[in-house]
Amino acid sequence: MKPRNRLVVLLLVLLAAALACNLPRRATPSPLEAVNTAAALTLEAQLTLVAQPPVGTPGGTATLVPTLPSPTPPAPTSPSTAAPTSQLTATTSLCDLARFERDVTYPDNSEVTPGQSFIKTWRLLNAGTCTWTSGYTLVFAGGDSMGAPASLPLPGNVAPGQTVDLSVTLTAPQQSGTYKGNFMLRSPANVVFGLGDGSKPFWVQVKVVAASGVVYDFVAKAREASWFSGQGSDPAAPLAYDGADDNPDGAAKVKDGVTLENGATSGKILFTYPKRVENGYVHGVYPAYPVQSGDRFRANLGFLIPSGLESCGAGEVIFQLAYKDGEAIRVLEEWEKSCDGRLPPVEYNLSSLAGRSVQFVLVVRADGASADDWAVWNSVRIQH
Repeated sequence: MKPRNRLVVLLLVLLAAALACNLPRRATPSPLEAVNTAAALTLEAQLTLVAQPPVGTPGGTATLVPTLPSPTPPAPTSPSTAAPTSQLTATTSLCDLARFERDVTYPDNSEVTPGQSFIKTWRLLNAGTCTWTSGYTLVFAGGDSMGAPASLPLPGNVAPGQTVDLSVTLTAPQQSGTYKGNFMLRSPANVVFGLGDGSKPFWVQVKVVAASGVVYDFVAKAREASWFSGQGSDPAAPLAYDGADDNPDGAAKVKDGVTLENGATSGKILFTYPKRVENGYVHGVYPAYPVQSGDRFRANLGFLIPSGLESCGAGEVIFQLAYKDGEAIRVLEEWEKSCDGRLPPVEYNLSSLAGRSVQFVLVVRADGASADDWAVWNSVRIQH
C-alpha cells in the first residue's frame, strides 16, 4: 500500500475511535428502573394477550371473562369491641300489664272510723298489649283484707291504652291502727299480674281512728232498736216503739222536757216502763257497735214524775246493761234503783269487748210489783 493510502486508512481508524468514545453509553439500570421496566413489560404482554382474538369453541363464540383479584378480607373484630350497626330503643311489651293512674277514693292514710264501711276505687291503665275482658278479675293479694271478696270481675272490656275505675267495698277493722290491703289482677288464663314488671300490687291503706267523746248515743238510736217485753224468764214479745205510756205491755220512747225525780226538767231522755205485771220487764236490742279499747258506758239512772203527781211514788226497778250473744242475752252489769230523789251516775268499762261488734241491750226489770216504775235513762251513751 502506498504511503499516502496508509495515512488515509490510519486517519479513518482514529476518526472511528474518536467517534466511538463520544457516543453515550447505556447506564446500569437502578432497582426502581428495573421494577418499572418489568411492570411495563408485563402490562405490554397483558395488553397483547387482550388484543389476541379469543379462542372459540366449536360452533360457538367465546367470551373473555377477566379474572379479578380476590379482595383482601378485613381483619376480624372481637365481639367486645365491635360497633353496633343500630341501637334498639323499643322494649319488649307484655300481654298483661297495668299502670296505676290515681286513687279515685280513699288515698293512702285516709282516716276511717272503727267498723266503717267504705268503697275504695283505683284508676288503672291497661299498659299491656292484650284487652282486659270481663273474664279478668280483681283479686285480693295479701295484707289486711278488711272484708274484701277473694275476687271481683272487671266491669267490661279495657283495650290497651284505656283506663278503668275498679272498686271494692271494704269494712274498717274494729281496732285503731293503720291497715293495708294489696290487690292485683288475674287473667282468664289464671295469670296474676299488677304494676311495673307485672309483679307489683296496688293497695288500699287507711288509718282507723276511734272517735273521742260520745261515740254512741242510746237516746238518739232508740228508734233504731228492736223493743220487747215479757215477764220473769218467759220469752219476750215484740213491743211497739213510741206507744202509749200506760200500755199494759210496757212502753219505750224518747221524752223531752219532763220532770225528773230530783226536780230537774230533763232534756231528751229514754223512758222505759216494764210490762205491767209482777216481775215484768222491757228491753231494747240496739244496732251493732264496734267496741274500742277504752270505751266506757255511762248514764244517769232514775225515774220521772208523771204529770200531775209530786213524786215517782213506789217505783223500784233493776237497770241492766247487757249484750246479745247469738240468741242469748248476757248481762254485763246491773244497778238497783228506787224512787229516792236522786239520779246517780253509773259507768262500765267495755274494754273486755274491744275488737268485737256488739249489739248492746238496755233492760229494765220490775223488782216485784210494777207500780210506779217510770224508769228513765238520762244521758245514756258510750264515751271514748
